[in-house]
Amino acid sequence: MYLHYVRKKTLSDYRNGAPELPTNTCPYIDFIKDIIEEIKDETASQLIKEKLDLANNTLEYIRISNEQLRQNGFYWFNKFKNLFK
Repeated sequence: MYLHYVRKKTLSDYRNGAPELPTNTCPYIDFIKDIIEEIKDETASQLIKEKLDLANNTLEYIRISNEQLRQNGFYWFNKFKNLFK
């Protein structure tokens, strides 16, 4: 009878197969928000200003969501990493 040896995966094995972490998007969000403010300053249209405020608020929602995703990823990685200690 032959016994098959199955090598256990290491944390490095899992890390090598993991998707790449995205970069911090906050500087890009800040850049777009600066452009929005410039456009707001250059227009007299109240409707356009309200649309720009909506875009600005949406960017803040995206910023918060991205931060929560990063925190969530770190949390679960640390939980997973503890399995190898």
